[in-house]
Amino acid sequence: MKLIITAAILLLATVASVVYRVARRSPDDTGHRIRSDIFAGGLMFAFIAPAIGGIAVTLVLSVLSQTPQNLMIMVFGLPWFYLFGVIPALLCGIVAGALRPVQSNWKALGKIALVGLVFGMGAFLPFSGRDAAVRDMVFPLFVGGLPGMLAGFLCAYWYYGKPGSVRPANAEASQTA
Repeated sequence: MKLIITAAILLLATVASVVYRVARRSPDDTGHRIRSDIFAGGLMFAFIAPAIGGIAVTLVLSVLSQTPQNLMIMVFGLPWFYLFGVIPALLCGIVAGALRPVQSNWKALGKIALVGLVFGMGAFLPFSGRDAAVRDMVFPLFVGGLPGMLAGFLCAYWYYGKPGSVRPANAEASQTA
């Protein structure tokens, strides 16, 4: 039951961000521009973010256990990173595309990092304990939330550009640039 509720909340948050973008368009936002931003964000995050999150978890585990053999998890665990991380990363990318600012700034990057934290935690929340205790949040936070936050920030930085950069005025301008 927790899985269904969590999935519904994450999907509702994703749809809400798309509706927000459509309702509060920039002057240069066309339907094609919005679809392109959402599609590009979703694809980019789905392909890149699970690997970033998995590498982060592996590096932290290797440092904490002080055994370099754990670094082999990066190679053998890659399919597992995508199995558990592709859906929250895709949803986070859709939100990043829907909330793409006209001018990149640190606040926008921080928002997507927080979205990555929430979506990463949400992906692992159904696998935590049945009680609603704080100790049941430790596993989802460290395995899903913090790697999701790092991956969300890095992918948003790459997708939005460095703070201060302005996106092209329209699709034709981005193709010629």
